[in-house]
Amino acid sequence: MTPVADQIPSLRAGSALAFARRAGDSPVAAALVVYGAALAWTLLVRLPLRRMDGLDDAFYVEVAHLWSRGVLPYVGAFDVKPPGFFALVAAAQTLLGPSLDSLRAVAVAFDAVAATALYFLGRRIGAPAVGLFAAILYPILSELVTSNDAYCPLAALTILAFLAALSPLSPMKRAALTGLLIGAAGTVKQTAGFEAVALLFILLSARDGAGRRAGAALAFTIAAAVAPLGFLLYFAGHGAAQALVDDALLGALSRPASASEGVSLLGGVGRYFLVQKSIVAIFGLACLALLRRRALAKALPGVPLGALEAWFALATLSILAQRAIAITYLGPTLAPGLLLAGLCLTRATPELRRIPSAMRLGALALATIATALAVPGNDLAVRQETDALAAAAAAIRASGPTSADRLYVVNRGAWLYGAVELPPPTKYFYPGHTLCDFQEKGPNLLQEILSAGPRYIVVADRRIHYVCEQADRWRIVDAVLKRSYRRIAHAAGEADSYDVYEAVGGTAPAL
Repeated sequence: MTPVADQIPSLRAGSALAFARRAGDSPVAAALVVYGAALAWTLLVRLPLRRMDGLDDAFYVEVAHLWSRGVLPYVGAFDVKPPGFFALVAAAQTLLGPSLDSLRAVAVAFDAVAATALYFLGRRIGAPAVGLFAAILYPILSELVTSNDAYCPLAALTILAFLAALSPLSPMKRAALTGLLIGAAGTVKQTAGFEAVALLFILLSARDGAGRRAGAALAFTIAAAVAPLGFLLYFAGHGAAQALVDDALLGALSRPASASEGVSLLGGVGRYFLVQKSIVAIFGLACLALLRRRALAKALPGVPLGALEAWFALATLSILAQRAIAITYLGPTLAPGLLLAGLCLTRATPELRRIPSAMRLGALALATIATALAVPGNDLAVRQETDALAAAAAAIRASGPTSADRLYVVNRGAWLYGAVELPPPTKYFYPGHTLCDFQEKGPNLLQEILSAGPRYIVVADRRIHYVCEQADRWRIVDAVLKRSYRRIAHAAGEADSYDVYEAVGGTAPAL
């Protein structure tokens, strides 16, 4: 008889094989296994840059923090972004607090979803190696190129919507699920409406949809409205529906064409090509795939190339509609671009036929990573100044703030709002709105903030500044500081510093 100890390795191996077989038989189990691997990979990718402090990070966290305290977005914090992302960050804050970790948790979880969906999309179109290539590369490009955590849920939900649109579900179920997902993506960013057009095209052109296209279109439309309507009803129930519409709808529509952005529609077309430098190889091969469509279709019979092309084209239109103002806007094109580039490189480049497909994809991945590192979307050297922020927060607490006091962070250091639990004086506190000529409102917004009489004002090192900052805004700030405030602390970090000012006499000045 075999000793029990000798049986343990074989028992473990047998259990592992049995689990693998069960995972292969169950779509849900398979998805969980792939997601677990994608989550581990995404965590590994993001670990070196976990403390990177993006321009918008502190703002996102504070908007969500205010919401968790009962101050709704658009009422207590102006932005043109829909409420979906702020809701996700607020949910994460219930576990992690108003910290950078809560923001990163949302980003990591959804980047892993995106990678998982790309893997299964590759399998769905009969190119599992391309799906794996896209799944591995996507979290890296999301961090290096998009460099904005708000785009992680947007991309993940959009990719899931395309996976649903190409699923073997019945036409009506497929349309409803696709609509729900892209509608949810639209509550993260309005530009998901462009991809919604591509999805509707895919659903209506499906071979099994004959005779049921009208019903599928209706199911898609109704389902897509569920998440946006849910938020509208929520805000209406809190008396804030008009604020939501004014900022996240009307304000968002007017922003790209505003003079403050300084980019025309034609100028946006030129910028679109310029911002591709971080992913030039992926962009070039994706475009080549469009040019070699006939050869690609012949090499991949039955593959829904039209769906990928429509996805890439409509995502591109969304960037052009925003005048390609920032490299961040490339986020929606990453997924279809990766799939098209991978398909082109492996199936439509006869010039490289002597090189194994795996080696081609590996070389493309390495070249893309090297380019993205050389030309990243954001400055990867910017780290959260934890010690300096803690010192600034300690100085404010030592002065005895009350719940009625307000804090105004002029340029950087918005992490202090949550750290000392003092809200901003007005709903305008993002530096890009106040220090720059945002929709020509900058001076008035700044005057409104200072007229509200914040007890504390924090100014970060002015040598680090936005390109769009206006000198007249700083003259306004300086005049108020000289007349009504005194500096109570200077907190210096490795690359930034924060001067903390308190109103003379500890009371807010009357302007």
